[in-house]
Amino acid sequence: MKKQGSIHYAWVVVLCCVMMSFTSMIANAACGNFTTPVVQELGCSVSSFTLFISIQAGSMALMYPIAAKVLTTKPIGKVVTAALLLQLVALGLMGTYHSVYSFYLSGVLSGVGSAFSYLIALPIIINMWFKEKAGLALGIVTSFGSTFGILSSLLSAQLIVHVGWRNAYFILALCGMVSLPVVFFLLKTPEEKKTLPYGSEQPREGGTAPASAEWGLTRKQAFRHPMFYLAWLTCLCYSLGSGVPSYSATFATMELGQSIQFGSYAAVCVSLGMIACGFILGFINDRFGARAGMIWGAAFNVAGFSVMMLAIRSPMLVLPGCILLGLGGSMYTVQAPLVARSVLGPKHYSEIWSVMMIGNSLMGAFSFGPIGLFYDKTGSYRGAFIMAMAVFTAAVFVGSAALSLSKKYRREHGTA
Repeated sequence: MKKQGSIHYAWVVVLCCVMMSFTSMIANAACGNFTTPVVQELGCSVSSFTLFISIQAGSMALMYPIAAKVLTTKPIGKVVTAALLLQLVALGLMGTYHSVYSFYLSGVLSGVGSAFSYLIALPIIINMWFKEKAGLALGIVTSFGSTFGILSSLLSAQLIVHVGWRNAYFILALCGMVSLPVVFFLLKTPEEKKTLPYGSEQPREGGTAPASAEWGLTRKQAFRHPMFYLAWLTCLCYSLGSGVPSYSATFATMELGQSIQFGSYAAVCVSLGMIACGFILGFINDRFGARAGMIWGAAFNVAGFSVMMLAIRSPMLVLPGCILLGLGGSMYTVQAPLVARSVLGPKHYSEIWSVMMIGNSLMGAFSFGPIGLFYDKTGSYRGAFIMAMAVFTAAVFVGSAALSLSKKYRREHGTA
């Protein structure tokens, strides 16, 4: 239990999650700036190279149910450290490949590692440690992750130019190992630390019930309610739409004919916006609710992609467009898990979220690579930008319907 005046261990866990994000963002640099030089040297298409991202997402999806169980029953520090190491091995191996098909092996390895250390792990860890301020905690982690995204993009671009893309993969893999000791020794569950989650003893606003008196549908109950499927569809929209901003650097270099350095600046601008987005989304969700967060994301994504389409004629508009995209860029990593938590409750969150993430990752598996087909078939990413605007807008309406059904359910069952 937390002693009065001391820092709750939950914030130490946030530090561990930040370090997990550091290594994961290093591993995620495997695409981005590498796309152009790898495609040019290996003589393959953009879609065939980026297919390894889809394979990575598919591998993650297969492992999510196992990951959710292992993360809540085994020594979490050891599990996550091993998973991070697997991602780094996959990254380093990419520097040895001479065929695009070899990248698919790294996609599998990285996907398995990511299942235990990134998209599903971070929300589950935050949920187990925070009964209050979960949005802020997840936003902090995501914002730092965006900062690391900037650093990894800048570093990868410089390494590619000065030492070549193969050596760049090796160096990035070594850099990612910095977080391993921190995660191994400090990442714990509340049970391992024999303490209560943050906010468990705080009374709810306007009542006397403690925050620990939480509600939540079981997985079996969730499958019977339309609000589960509406919440899931909302997350699927974010999974589909969030893959498009990842092509910002490729859009700048391949469609607009700009340099690799300029492409890295585009990716940096997205990440700069996401630094602010993580904090803002967390605050908005904690203060105003999930619906307000969804509206925020739709507004900035529609504005950002509109500016990106104007950049086809005026390339310098790419940078402000990317900043706007970044300000709405944490919808998959922050907003999606918070929508699920708001609609279905935190009590059985880990087992339900692991099921939802299977679909989310499969959506990523079947959509990220084909996004490159917009360019391969038409010579432009305009169609991808229009598609993204549509799905982010749809998410607001579908998610709002899910929240309304959840509110009605809690009122009828006395859990509101």
